[in-house]
Amino acid sequence: MLRHVDLFGLSDYFGDPAGQLVAWRKLGNLFGGVTLEHMRLLHAVSGLLVISLSYVLFRQILPLGWSLLASAILGLNHSLLIMSRMAMKENLPALVEVVAMTFLLLGLRKRNAFATFIGGAIAALGFYVHYSGRMIFPLWILFLVVVALAYRRPLGLDRIWRHGAIAAAAFALVVTPYAIAYQKAPATLKQHTQEANLLTEKGRKFQQGWVFATSEWAGYKRNVVNGLTAFNSGRVDHAWIYLDYGHGIVDPLTGALLWLGVLAVLVGAVTRRGPPWALLPLTCFLALWLAYAFVIGQAPDYSRMLIILPFVAYLVTEAIRALATLARAALSTTTGRELAPALPLAAVAILAIGVWNGFIGWDYIHKGQVTGDDIGSTGRYVQRYSGNPNEHFYLAADQTRYPYYAWGWPSIWIDRLRVFSKDDSQIAGVIDPSTVGRFAAAPPFVVFMRSDVWSRSAPDFMAHYPQARTDRITPDGRLIAVDVT
Repeated sequence: MLRHVDLFGLSDYFGDPAGQLVAWRKLGNLFGGVTLEHMRLLHAVSGLLVISLSYVLFRQILPLGWSLLASAILGLNHSLLIMSRMAMKENLPALVEVVAMTFLLLGLRKRNAFATFIGGAIAALGFYVHYSGRMIFPLWILFLVVVALAYRRPLGLDRIWRHGAIAAAAFALVVTPYAIAYQKAPATLKQHTQEANLLTEKGRKFQQGWVFATSEWAGYKRNVVNGLTAFNSGRVDHAWIYLDYGHGIVDPLTGALLWLGVLAVLVGAVTRRGPPWALLPLTCFLALWLAYAFVIGQAPDYSRMLIILPFVAYLVTEAIRALATLARAALSTTTGRELAPALPLAAVAILAIGVWNGFIGWDYIHKGQVTGDDIGSTGRYVQRYSGNPNEHFYLAADQTRYPYYAWGWPSIWIDRLRVFSKDDSQIAGVIDPSTVGRFAAAPPFVVFMRSDVWSRSAPDFMAHYPQARTDRITPDGRLIAVDVT
């Protein structure tokens, strides 16, 4: 089935690159098959790699202890942790980014052309994993422009230009097959990425509908406000993947320390204290922050924003360093003794951040235990009962009066069910909710529906299938499965 797939091209799943979907499938098979548990495990491993490899990046900019602190702050972020357990691929761009930036920065610092070449090639892989991965290499180029303007004398323009050219050559070599495939792809496969671009009329129209705005300008303005306040508000994920209402992408303490860190790094850059490498996370953070507000729609989209979290962790660490420096100076002035408050201050900060993120994560899990999740709960039910090859699954829903899923349309609903079934043919289709009472099929089968659909259809349905039983899909009983054996 995979022999005719263009590994460098686009898939029919939102136009995502096909190669990485094939790679995920093969990795899943190595674990014993493409199941929910195996894919969640792979996704979690990817998240752990993001956290551990971020230390290597931070170590090029920070002392050892502070590098460990930055990695710990990243690892405690509730958005990264929760979204790395969803059997999805949204954290993969962050992994590619951390590895690429590590090699690129190493090459520039050590004048190592090979490391720079590898970094440029890995940055190009961002195009093959996710929409947000396209931003990795432009971020590096922007950093080179900034250091060329601010540090041209200590670094030398020749050094910056040479390593920029090497990285660009490696990037072009790897990204060219995808660029060709993208240009040749039908418009339908490009639609999802084009709708995210607010610089186009199509993107602004999509944003208007996404937030139910009265005009394109109102939709754009809403995106700008959402993007600029994403780190200091309790605004939920507007991709509607991580629905933890009342909480933002970072905890409030991280959101406050973040801007102190931005100020600290800016002051250090203006006063030329230390090497220029701290400008990398600062430049990347500011560029992404502004892009998410003014250029990329559906803000705040957590799946696209995961690539900003390593830079957030670094800036929070710089804020704690700055506070430790101020505390040391204040204690020295008041006590007349040289004290080192860095360790206790860092311990208090990491404890507070950890507890706060733990509470946010627990709140999400608790809400799930109470209300359930339409996609995950239904998927687990399908996975549990699709072991019988004769079992078939139907969905009684429409897009207006009786929707089953919170979002989507029939073809998307079918695709969601097929992800969890043993065989695609077991997903029999979508039926009109008004016809449930007259529905007829050969057992065994399952019909998913809302409880209000069942309450008005149950007498007629049970007259045909007295052996039918109902199972709750969500704990609140809002969604049910009618199982006929």
